[in-house]
Amino acid sequence: MRLCDTTVQAAAQHSDRTYTADQLVEAGQALDRLGVALIRAGNPSVAGVEHETVSRLASNLDADVVATCRPRTDEVETALETGADVVEVSIPVSDVRLESVLGISREKAFDRAETAIRQAREGGADGHLHLQDAFRADVPSVAGAFGRFDGSIVLADTVGARTPPFVAGFLRTLADASADLTRAGVSFSDDLGCATANSLVAAETGIDRIDASVAGIGTGAGRAAIEELIVGTVTGGGDAGVATTETIPACEDALRALGESVDERKAVLGAGASGDESGEGTESGVDDPAAFRAYDPSTFGG
Repeated sequence: MRLCDTTVQAAAQHSDRTYTADQLVEAGQALDRLGVALIRAGNPSVAGVEHETVSRLASNLDADVVATCRPRTDEVETALETGADVVEVSIPVSDVRLESVLGISREKAFDRAETAIRQAREGGADGHLHLQDAFRADVPSVAGAFGRFDGSIVLADTVGARTPPFVAGFLRTLADASADLTRAGVSFSDDLGCATANSLVAAETGIDRIDASVAGIGTGAGRAAIEELIVGTVTGGGDAGVATTETIPACEDALRALGESVDERKAVLGAGASGDESGEGTESGVDDPAAFRAYDPSTFGG
């Protein structure tokens, strides 16, 4: 499992906040210290500071920097100009989103994506496919993408409509339809409060990549929270593929760079998140705090 941190792009997309390129770059550098495999830095074709941000991150991070774009020649060219390691081409795949966003057939959308990914690869970047609203599409349509495209494919629950049982069943059915989940990624929105749980369930199916952001930063109800995902994976006996003891420090540094804070009850990052449950450890005279904690915060740098 590889983690793709989406904090930089998610922060830049906040409609009610404005960040400078310096802030976004500093946040990206903090997350690079965490050791995530990829950092999704934004669409450099949109107005604002994303072009500068992607370019600066691409030139100095160890993580692979992902630039996003629509399946348009000009946007792919702009993404390539930044020097990003990955150009991720985004198209809708569900019927409802195809109609409202593109107004074309799925086959034509795939044609456009195929041309854009070919352009990205010819320009020296790795071309990925991002399928918007994949978890509201039918399985044959999504499986068809795996048959047509040979690279990484990110399946997005764009509106946060799904729950863990559905995600597990959908991915199992997709695998039964000959989709190679070892080159699949997932990206969950948190509209139902299930994004992190959905990500953990998806990881059990053998998918390659999980998108998440610090404290779940993102539009709407946010995204899967990367710190929760790391802690959940490690406490469950898995390997999150990061520098585990940097989890809390790196996330706090990223939030500080963006001028963001979290509620004291926020899981993992909140000031009260790892305290003794309701003070019971003190009241009962138990010296070992492990009896009242879900995990040892020092394992994650807390």
